[in-house]
Amino acid sequence: MEAVYFERHGGPEVLRYGQRPTPRPGPNQVLIEVHAVGVNPRDWMLRQGTYVGRYLVGRPPIIPGSDVSGVVVEVGAKVEDFAVGDEVFSMQSQLGHMGGYAQYMAVNASCVALKPPAISHIEAAAVPVAGLTAWQSLFGIARISAGSKVVVVGASGGVGHYAVQLASHAGAHVTAVCSAANAEFVRGLGAAAVVDYTEERFTDVVSGQDLVFDTLGRESLDSCRNVLARDGLYITTVPNLATFARWAQTSLRSRVLGGQRASVIAVKARGQELSALAELMAQGHIRSVVDSVYPLAEAAEAHRKSRTFRTRGKLVLQVRD
Repeated sequence: MEAVYFERHGGPEVLRYGQRPTPRPGPNQVLIEVHAVGVNPRDWMLRQGTYVGRYLVGRPPIIPGSDVSGVVVEVGAKVEDFAVGDEVFSMQSQLGHMGGYAQYMAVNASCVALKPPAISHIEAAAVPVAGLTAWQSLFGIARISAGSKVVVVGASGGVGHYAVQLASHAGAHVTAVCSAANAEFVRGLGAAAVVDYTEERFTDVVSGQDLVFDTLGRESLDSCRNVLARDGLYITTVPNLATFARWAQTSLRSRVLGGQRASVIAVKARGQELSALAELMAQGHIRSVVDSVYPLAEAAEAHRKSRTFRTRGKLVLQVRD
């Protein structure tokens, strides 16, 4: 099969486009004929050797990419919920593998969801990592509900634009932090208020929030103390030693005394949650905003674009028409 892969860590120039072995599905897996694959920052972090989970992904040559949309072409012996011909989308979860930048990807059936017919493969491939990160942060960790006050930092980006929509649909009051150029965009996604980070710090003008969801990893619980309510929560998508320390410290204390706390989201591939996102998309409550679509062979250009952190929504590689 044709795939994009790298044999050594480095810049976008180390990506190669060529032939790699077609994977075979295990008993609990399906083989997906990939039509589109989403691009995430962890793809280029893995390529350059800075991804926190790089030691779990194996040794080069490595095919990056974990978010795909396509058609099931083979099912494992123990798979009952999917059949050949099903249009699906999925996030790869198998340790030691990614494999999305390719014509075929094998993935555990528990990580797969049916693609709504009205949603394109491009739109579906944008969802898994970003959409599940937003879902699991908002509803799994923060447990927001109607009336919750939520700040989304990086609101116009991949994770951020799903977070704004999901929180707004849940009835939360959403304050979006982004540039003035994206203000109307995030308002259209459901943000009730917008802070232009080029003009002022949201930490100086926002307070009483139940949640600060930092999709860029540029803040901390300490920097958001005055933004959060007494029992407010700070969640980041970018783990580091300081945040892990705060997570451990504040989680233990809040169980006993309450108070502000910090957490880190480590997204998990869950087909049931993808199905819930698919239903919301089918009903028109959320949508994928795709900044740019690149041919698979131009993955290096997509990585360069992603590295700028200046995308509106998601970047996607098109594998098949």
